[in-house]
Amino acid sequence: MSPPDSWIREFNEASRLADDISAMIAERGSLPPSGPDTQRHNSAIRRKITILGTRLDSLESLLSKLPTKQPISDKELHKRQDMLSTLRSKAKQMASTLNMSNFANRDDLFGRVKKQLTK
Repeated sequence: MSPPDSWIREFNEASRLADDISAMIAERGSLPPSGPDTQRHNSAIRRKITILGTRLDSLESLLSKLPTKQPISDKELHKRQDMLSTLRSKAKQMASTLNMSNFANRDDLFGRVKKQLTK
């Protein structure tokens, strides 16, 4: 398999991982707001987002070396850079979604504590 083909294969794997993370984030709506199952689910999402970030970094590194290893057209190089940029944006958005919901949970917790203290 040539290097460009392996890059595409790795990109497709990263893309499938991103789709899996999106599905897991969507599944959170069917879980209780807190509890061990929810915590495990959120931890699994965080792990997968970290793995995705590592794969994207690897893809970026491979892409920067690709033109010297096997000639590809500028058009193909830019296309792959765009594909990678789009997937990285999606990963950042998913991480942001997860972090925002965690902040909301913290606010709920602090809000409950404040209510209990004022009674």
